[in-house]
Amino acid sequence: MRRLETTWLGRRLALSTVLSVVMSCHSMSQRAASTAEPSSSQQNPSIAMPMSVQSDLDQYLHDALESQDVRRVGRFIAAVEPSELSNDLHPTRRKASAKQELEQVEALFQAGEELFETELAVVGGFGHERSAKGPKMHRVHRGAKGGPDSFSCRSCHHRGGDDGAGEYNENALVGGDGTHVRSALERNPPPLQGAGLLQILGAEVTAVLQNYVSGPPPSEPTTIPLIVQDVDFGSVTRMPDGTIDTSGLRGIDPDLIVKPFGWKGTHSSLRRFAEEAFQVHHGMESSVLAWHRRFFGPQPMFASQATRDIMTAFADGDPLDLDRDGVRGELTESMLTAISVYLALLPLPTIEPPRAPDLLAAFRQGHAAFYSVGCAGCHKPTWLLSNPTWTEQSEAQNSATRVVLDLRKDIRNGPPLRNRDAEIQGYSALVFSDLRRHDMGSELSDPAPKVAKPGIPPSHFLTRPLWGLADSAPYLHDGRAITVADAIKFHGGEAAESRRKYQALPVETQRALAVFLLSLSRASLPEVSQ
Repeated sequence: MRRLETTWLGRRLALSTVLSVVMSCHSMSQRAASTAEPSSSQQNPSIAMPMSVQSDLDQYLHDALESQDVRRVGRFIAAVEPSELSNDLHPTRRKASAKQELEQVEALFQAGEELFETELAVVGGFGHERSAKGPKMHRVHRGAKGGPDSFSCRSCHHRGGDDGAGEYNENALVGGDGTHVRSALERNPPPLQGAGLLQILGAEVTAVLQNYVSGPPPSEPTTIPLIVQDVDFGSVTRMPDGTIDTSGLRGIDPDLIVKPFGWKGTHSSLRRFAEEAFQVHHGMESSVLAWHRRFFGPQPMFASQATRDIMTAFADGDPLDLDRDGVRGELTESMLTAISVYLALLPLPTIEPPRAPDLLAAFRQGHAAFYSVGCAGCHKPTWLLSNPTWTEQSEAQNSATRVVLDLRKDIRNGPPLRNRDAEIQGYSALVFSDLRRHDMGSELSDPAPKVAKPGIPPSHFLTRPLWGLADSAPYLHDGRAITVADAIKFHGGEAAESRRKYQALPVETQRALAVFLLSLSRASLPEVSQ
């Protein structure tokens, strides 16, 4: 069961809602009784709840919510960094009179979940600019400055269930002029489940790629093919002087780091992904980012282009208050750790074939068509994961916090990773992505920028993982595709041939392919009813 809102506004709304429901039910029962047995109450059918009952219920609800507050803040206290105070992590800056002892991973996960669902408008530092009425809201972003787009993470990640995708009308309008929708790039909120496995997989593939170019320089130019688990990342040429020619790379940056997060593949870790999301979509700056900017300049090496644009846009401000809203430390170190742990331990999507015999036959036919038209060429179904663990490392100067996450036992609200293959000594990850960028042609290209700048071309996008597809419509980076068939038909560029083959299929085979793709869904969980 999801928690109740625990801001004072949320508490009052929860209390008033429950009271109104109880009073309504009480009044209805009184009217029903008066219909069966005429009495003086028929003259006044809207009988108010007795004050004594109201008072008892009010006190009961206050006690229940207060008890929940104590447990909630206890989780935050258990999750803070050694160098920080409890209110550095608590989104609503509330105090508690008790502390609940929790295992570290569980404390961080629960604290991250609270942060993901908190109405951030009550948190100091929400938004980029403030007026007497609060933070200014801009539906269209102004360059690198965010909206803010919503009041909480969950408000845009809910389709198909908790931590899911967003509706079309919840698209973020980024990089615009602050006024006109057509000036911005549309970005549909992607589903977040399985993010922890993608983070680990990206790191393992990165390690293999970088190992190819390690060691002493060769005596003569040497070209090295970069192939990992049948995925071709192109090639590099190592020179005798130690330099590396990266012009032969395919779908990956010259640093050879796989970046599975962001529509264009801009982040390799959930920590950096969440850091940028809070800045762009909520106007909450990372204290870690501010610290790096202060000591290492406005262009830190680990930052994505979007993050660098943000830092450049606020270059003339307080280095610890990038958005100049008068608040420092809006997204603290421990908040960043908590949200990273939370995202890493979300359930893994799964494949759930239909049970009906006719649909099961279509599922198998669609699976064959997935390969025959070439979908599997980019949407690689299976990767092999060697070690499903991740260490979340604190970046604070005076903290050595290291949290080891193991997907075999630490995943919350879903089944853990179990499918280890003893023969190949690894775990099958049914991701349906090659983790590379591809040129999708003019059909899906972003509008070309007025001023060309280095970075990812407008028509290049990361191959989105298809796992969880059934629960994540609308599709594509801007949510333009309502159905799976629409999404396929919008493909162009490198995928144009697969689109042509798909359109040449008989209608029944196209439908069979849809049956197969719509079996890629979220794990079904048992529901408890009372």
